[in-house]
Amino acid sequence: MMPKKVLRSQSAHYPFQVLLNKTKVLTREGRGTVVDKQTEWIYVKLDKNGTVIKTSIYLTELIETA
Repeated sequence: MMPKKVLRSQSAHYPFQVLLNKTKVLTREGRGTVVDKQTEWIYVKLDKNGTVIKTSIYLTELIETA
């Protein structure tokens, strides 16, 4: 099944379903893929440089889901 793109006008704030290594989100540092989740904290691997950052899921927007 192809990933489902979310239009910018349809991007959603939490709550949304998080699938590790599949869900793409937009953070203050850039866009990336969720690689780990612990309660409200998520770890996002950024597309631009591969760095993994920790951020609150409430500060992100959903871009793409499986």
